[in-house]
Amino acid sequence: MDPIPSDPRTIHLYRPQNQLGDLLLNVPAIRSIRERFPRARVTLIVGRQNAAAVLGQRWADAIRVVDTRNFVGVARGGLRGLRDSRPDLSIYFTTVSYSRSAGMLVRWSRARERVGFDASHYGERDRAGLTRGVTYPGQAPHQSDVSLLLARAVGAGARPDPPYYVPDAALRDRVPEGMVYIHPGAGKHKNRWPADRFAAVARDLVGKGLSVSWLEGPQDPGTVDAVTAALGVSLPVVRGESIPMLGARFARAALYIGNDTGPLHLAGATGCPTVGVYGWTDPAEWRPVGRCVRSVRAPDGKLESIEPRDVLSAALPLLAEERCVVG
Repeated sequence: MDPIPSDPRTIHLYRPQNQLGDLLLNVPAIRSIRERFPRARVTLIVGRQNAAAVLGQRWADAIRVVDTRNFVGVARGGLRGLRDSRPDLSIYFTTVSYSRSAGMLVRWSRARERVGFDASHYGERDRAGLTRGVTYPGQAPHQSDVSLLLARAVGAGARPDPPYYVPDAALRDRVPEGMVYIHPGAGKHKNRWPADRFAAVARDLVGKGLSVSWLEGPQDPGTVDAVTAALGVSLPVVRGESIPMLGARFARAALYIGNDTGPLHLAGATGCPTVGVYGWTDPAEWRPVGRCVRSVRAPDGKLESIEPRDVLSAALPLLAEERCVVG
């Protein structure tokens, strides 16, 4: 398809679903659009859970928060779209799923051009009222490349250089430098590598003189207790921190190791040396965006088949790689 022949003055980018990792995989495309249309006013529409992750970033001039989990939140978002000035361009970012409510928000934006993936790929009808439906790729490229197809449909699409998340400088000054963060949890239990394997990795890193902290999120309580029991020694624990503060920690960290979940993507996006442990999901499609990212996955796709030595073999070279050294 030829690029849309326009120079939009107002652009709305829709990613209201709440998965942090999916949002961060959209960032190369979002930044590409931002850089292609530097004079446009870009508004990013996100879910409430991810608002903190995007505030203060230079991807957009404005952030609008919507709640697509219930009818009231969708209705409020729709009414605002109907009241506000009509944007020149709206882009609906989708990955493996199609949000009907988000599609309606795109329609209610009344944008002159509404671009997104053809809804038939998801077995849905076009609720966004697209003026241009982009064919979803038949193969399974990396999800950031999938999003860049939408950027290319509007005349952008050049992949910008990392980092893809820049923490607040004041927050960076409040966190230690050179830490190793290990996140043994994940919101999805099937994404969790066994606790005793994480404990073995931590034991090796501590034995090499590295400062190691566990990370535990609100969706994985009890995971640190499990790895501590397996390790037999208590290590510092980071709990309950905001996304901006975690981003600041990761930007100054020596290494991050974790399961396929949101903080893994945040670490990679900051430029932190990052190792993801994968089971049923394929890192060729879902690894974080970043300059120092490595992935470990067993040939049979089972987390239980991954040994600590496999993760250490991916992690230890990152500590010595010049471009990945924390600065």
